[in-house]
Amino acid sequence: MRIQDHVEKARRIEATMTGKLDRDGDYELVLEGYMLAGTHLLNAIMYKLAVTTFVLHLMSSRRSVLEAPVETRLQPFFAAMRYIEDLRPGYLRGLKPWRTEDGKGCAEMYEKVKRFAEQVLG
Repeated sequence: MRIQDHVEKARRIEATMTGKLDRDGDYELVLEGYMLAGTHLLNAIMYKLAVTTFVLHLMSSRRSVLEAPVETRLQPFFAAMRYIEDLRPGYLRGLKPWRTEDGKGCAEMYEKVKRFAEQVLG
């Protein structure tokens, strides 16, 4: 995928989440959406900065195809994605009840990744 393809997918996912879903009532889809949209943005950032190529895609912040450690300037954005990813097992497997503050945290972490993507991608 090209950089613009990743950005467009992230925008579409975000528009669906904010326009059609209730963050608390549809938390499973919202959580998955933040993960997927954020991963698309991280891939676009990695391509733009020539950290990865169009052939190599990040699937999550933990299972990276990067052979070197994540650059210091990128670590906060990988950490933001890990925040979202770390919520997934408990909520999507029904191991704990949804908390509104986690939904707010997901939104804040996604916005952090999104702002960085806007800075990098222009």
